[in-house]
Amino acid sequence: MTFSLGEVEALSRKAARGAGLSWGMAEEAGKTVRSLCHWGLPGAHALARYLSNTKHTSGPTDPTAPVWSTSGLLCPLICNALMSDMGTATPCKRIERLGWPILLVPFGACSIRLAWGETEVNWDGTLHIAGDCLTPFADVVTITHGTFPVGRPCVKSWRAEITEQDFTTLSRLAAHTYAPETEASKRTGAGAGLTDKD
Repeated sequence: MTFSLGEVEALSRKAARGAGLSWGMAEEAGKTVRSLCHWGLPGAHALARYLSNTKHTSGPTDPTAPVWSTSGLLCPLICNALMSDMGTATPCKRIERLGWPILLVPFGACSIRLAWGETEVNWDGTLHIAGDCLTPFADVVTITHGTFPVGRPCVKSWRAEITEQDFTTLSRLAAHTYAPETEASKRTGAGAGLTDKD
């Protein structure tokens, strides 16, 4: 299944909100997935898998420290937002116990190298990836500033590929943001109603 980048951003935003994230973090989720899909990466898959575990994640205990950690699993969306806000001024050099590190990749627009396990993601105006970026957990992610054109270059895409399973998961979560249908709303014609004449 393919969708426009705008469609996948909207679906991801609603799914994140439906999973219990704040509207601000839901906006970040939508932008993150859009950016990943723009580079041909499975952002929707990572978000769909990640959202089933959001209750176990949080932000870093001390965002001003060079090592970010917490008592549980770090949220990649919170870390991505913090790093994007700080830009190259971020003090962070290492992130410990991060869920779905691919969701941190959009921060690479600040020209950095992210590395975890056998995976390396870096920027030189184009996104380069070495290894498997679609891992659900990283014990340690290291961050280095500069350009490191290593690995295969990603090719930009204007459409997002989403599997039927991931679409179903995101749609189910997004449905939690919709107002429940009532008999009164059906009678007064909310939505298409029972007599759609278009």
